[in-house]
Amino acid sequence: MTMTLVLTFGSSLQYGYNLWVVNHPAAIIKEFLNATYKARKKENIQPNLLNFLYTLTTSIYSLGGVIGSVMAYPMVDTCGRKGALMITNLLAIASALFMGFSTIVQAYEYIIFSRLISGVCSGIFSCAVPMYLAEIAPRSLRGATITMAMVAVATGVLISQILGLREILGSKEKWPILLSLMGFFAAFQLLVLPKFPESPRFLLIQRKNEEKARKVLRVLRAKEDVEEEIEELNQEDICEMAEKEMKGLKLLTFKGLRWQMISVVVLMGGQQLTGVNAVFYYTGKTYEMIQPSKNEAQYISILSSVFVILTLLIVTYTIDTVGRRILILMGFSSCSTLCVLLTMTLEPQSTVTWMSYVSSSLLFLFFISYMLGPGPLPHVIAAELFLQSSRSTGVVLGGFVYWLLNFVTGMVVLHIDRKIGTYTLLLFWPLCMASFVFIFRFIPETKNKTFLEIRRLMAVQMAKKIQVQGPYDHLGQQRQLMRLNGKRRRKHRNIQDPSFVPSVPSI
Repeated sequence: MTMTLVLTFGSSLQYGYNLWVVNHPAAIIKEFLNATYKARKKENIQPNLLNFLYTLTTSIYSLGGVIGSVMAYPMVDTCGRKGALMITNLLAIASALFMGFSTIVQAYEYIIFSRLISGVCSGIFSCAVPMYLAEIAPRSLRGATITMAMVAVATGVLISQILGLREILGSKEKWPILLSLMGFFAAFQLLVLPKFPESPRFLLIQRKNEEKARKVLRVLRAKEDVEEEIEELNQEDICEMAEKEMKGLKLLTFKGLRWQMISVVVLMGGQQLTGVNAVFYYTGKTYEMIQPSKNEAQYISILSSVFVILTLLIVTYTIDTVGRRILILMGFSSCSTLCVLLTMTLEPQSTVTWMSYVSSSLLFLFFISYMLGPGPLPHVIAAELFLQSSRSTGVVLGGFVYWLLNFVTGMVVLHIDRKIGTYTLLLFWPLCMASFVFIFRFIPETKNKTFLEIRRLMAVQMAKKIQVQGPYDHLGQQRQLMRLNGKRRRKHRNIQDPSFVPSVPSI
């Protein structure tokens, strides 16, 4: 537990902090962008260009996340899970220093580049941290351990909101300190990470060092007898022989992992296509309708983050007892319903004065529903669907989809809103429902199961789906052939081999 807290609140907290830190001092950053442009061009920047530069400053963080998620794949397999985190924290310190010198350099390209590097770090953290936690956690606490990473992300957002208040660091003189503060957390991680053990699964299966893996397990489990878990690792080592011979793109196209890869894409895609970025956008517009003061709006955001953290703590407490499927299905169904209800309340806000308060309540419920399932659980399930040699490929694929869609939806929502207005949220409703249906039909419950048991369960479930699609009885096969071949097949019904049974494709 100590390792989990130190790891998540050192690495994932940086991710959450940097995700939100440019939102509160938005006016100050825009003023900085205008001042640097004016010093170079001898004239004030045009409003459209200013908005574009600020949008680029915020959204390029997600583009950096795309790059970082791709970089994570060779890092975690070459340097190990712990080694990848140490390298990333070094890069995070460099990014923090870049941010701190923004006012000295006086160039808007410089701060945009700094945000890009910060996004690269977060992209690596978002892949490496859940992977590391999944491999060191006991199976009875694996869900809660991985979910703690999302709690740390939300805590980082909350810290950035508090420190971004004008009374603390959100002033014109102090905002570079606000942007660079995460360098201290990265430095702290570099001090403590060398004392952490490497993943025992990585040591035994990928480095073939069973004795060292045994020592690490004794430390992690705080007991001497870990032979049962060592035996499980050896069985997994034997069962994934085919996957060890393939890397990268070959694993992505490997038939035995096809459904796992599709599941990861749907989970991470569904996470972003719930409409969460559009809801963030309409949250700002709804607050404008309520017309709170600037400080009041900041305190509302802080209060919302507190409730988000409380929701995540509830998920952390219940995920290994209630299970993943119930929570994530509840979350997706609630988000899809709220997309429709929000569309109904956002349109009449300009004519019905009290409607903005109804919309605010529904927006709040949406964030709670999102954090109940679609927010944290895809990262948990994605790490559990794979065996050791293919886990890095699967998790990195999920990270790539997550960051890419985060970047695309963040950029596209504004343009769609200009075309169809508040009906934008309805575009996400069928995507959210499609994710719900896929998870309900194809993704099994993974709580308290070994990675080998999850792999076998996935294979059995896919085989059942294939069997349902093709009848196994003679008359059913006859009817299927007649539908496909028409009247010609109907004439030759009696010559079919009654012993014919279609084979199930290998998974």
